[in-house]
Amino acid sequence: MVDNFYKLIGYYKRRGLSKTLDRILEYLRRENPVRIMIIKSLQRKKLVTEYSPNTKRLIIFLTPDRDIINGGILSINSIYNETCRLKHTLDAEVVMCTVPGNFPLLKYTKFENQNYLFTLRDVLAYFQSCKHLLIHIPETYVEEFAKYCSTERILQKSAVTSFQFNILLQNINLAPSRHFIVDLKQWGTVTCTTAHEAYTNARTQERFGCPVHKLSTYVSPEQYCMKSYREKENLMIISPDEHELKSAVLGTISKNMPGIRLQIIQNLTYEEFKSTISRAKWALTFGEGLDGYFIEPIFSGCVGFAVYNEQFFTDDFRSCRTVYPSYQSLLDSICNDMAELDNQESFTRYQREQYECCAKYYSYQQYQDNIFSFYRKYYLPVIRNWEADFTAPTVADETSM
Repeated sequence: MVDNFYKLIGYYKRRGLSKTLDRILEYLRRENPVRIMIIKSLQRKKLVTEYSPNTKRLIIFLTPDRDIINGGILSINSIYNETCRLKHTLDAEVVMCTVPGNFPLLKYTKFENQNYLFTLRDVLAYFQSCKHLLIHIPETYVEEFAKYCSTERILQKSAVTSFQFNILLQNINLAPSRHFIVDLKQWGTVTCTTAHEAYTNARTQERFGCPVHKLSTYVSPEQYCMKSYREKENLMIISPDEHELKSAVLGTISKNMPGIRLQIIQNLTYEEFKSTISRAKWALTFGEGLDGYFIEPIFSGCVGFAVYNEQFFTDDFRSCRTVYPSYQSLLDSICNDMAELDNQESFTRYQREQYECCAKYYSYQQYQDNIFSFYRKYYLPVIRNWEADFTAPTVADETSM
């Protein structure tokens, strides 16, 4: 049986199916019953030693069970950490749980953190004195969570009297259907917090039927090692996102920019990623545009390349030379733009322009203030009935949201 297993591994590798193999091995690792038993035992011990079961207020963050790095997981962990700093002000315990139905995971290991994960069932069973419960739900899991609540009836079995659900809207393209938001309203109030300025507006509020509050993200200039043009390597980092023109773009760059090294970001810890972007001169994203493969390198001294996406970028990014109106425009122009910017004066001037454009929207102090103001407005008072006392802002009010 063991020989057959290794033959299967060899088959997948020879066929160039390493990613498929990795997914199979990851599934087998997560489904291992011994591993699950050990993790659950450690989680229950951690609950008893770290948390008081007598709390009346509880804040839960739901998070995926995959031990990987992506912007969503980093963002959830960051908001969780900031909330933990407020726990005494909020008079609440703060806990992170894997999404119900996911496999148990004790801790993320691909980036530095001290955060332990639990199961929602164990947490609700432990905090039996809890009366006020706030659950932060990543947008992509709202449907799954709403169905879980309906079928498992886990909320009805708890002693909680006031429920609030906050949708962590980090990517507008992953926004849940309003139908599932209505399902959540059967149990309590619903709010939504956003990561991007572009969709923090009355349109999103109307679409979701609940108040929308901007949090922004953990990204801010002071977290990165800024290096000058002379300190940079002739390296372009590239997001791992797929796109139909990706091969053509990378082929054009390789052909016309001799000496440049192209590195698609994969299999790095977050700390290794930050070290890499500090050395890189260029950064190219095939994702939503205003993402970590664009902003974080710019805060590290890179020039960033992206295609303008109105769902994520604000209008002022249209004036950036290397934020193109289309992928065809990027393909046609990127090599000429790189050649013209590849000198200290032009690079430094344009890089500063991009830096200042990003820095307007990403401040750690503002991020902390946004998180505190969310709790002050929607959590510290009584759990409010939005339909009764919330008036959606007019379009003129959107900039103040």
